[in-house]
Amino acid sequence: MGCVFARLMSAIPGDYGQVVEEVTHSDTAEVAAAIATRVEQLIPIRRALAVAFVLPGVQTLEELMAMVSALETKPSWHVDVWKLGPPPEMDLAAVKVTRDLPFEDRTLPSEALALGNFRVFPNTRRAPHTAFEIYVGEPAPQDPKQHTPSTKANFAHIDLRDRELINGDFKQEDIDSMWKKSQEGRLRSLNGVEDGRAKAKVTLVVPMALAREAGYLT
Repeated sequence: MGCVFARLMSAIPGDYGQVVEEVTHSDTAEVAAAIATRVEQLIPIRRALAVAFVLPGVQTLEELMAMVSALETKPSWHVDVWKLGPPPEMDLAAVKVTRDLPFEDRTLPSEALALGNFRVFPNTRRAPHTAFEIYVGEPAPQDPKQHTPSTKANFAHIDLRDRELINGDFKQEDIDSMWKKSQEGRLRSLNGVEDGRAKAKVTLVVPMALAREAGYLT
């Protein structure tokens, strides 16, 4: 895993506002309903910043795509699908799943990530079990990477500077150093090639044929 932040936070998730839960349903519509309900519950909880759902009942890309389609029917959830350009040279569709979060007098979309043991996933999204992760906290006013007004939210909006750790508080220079190391580790995981499948705005990728079967694209 290239992300230094993810490695740090995975050691003691609760210290960083992360919730990890298992959704045991095998019916994809029930999985989507459980995720939507739990996210709705977590958004008002101040200490809950992000949630990772482990999905043992979702074992194929077809099932994962069906779950995504079911999520799109829930209030405040959105799905966008487009043909993914190279690299890599594969006939793939990018799928972006977002959930609107309250932000000042409006909402901002929070970008979800899916992980799993699927051949078409990049190394940075491969995992032994299927999982679905999303940021549920209050979006930061300034984008953590671009330092411009936020137009979206994701896991980068977890501000480590507010977290008291065993070795003391993080300073901005610590955050900047971790960003640099994360970018370097990410590129190593991708064998030195920028991979469109690994972009933050891409929740998951599926073969174009599957996207069409699910009713997206033509």
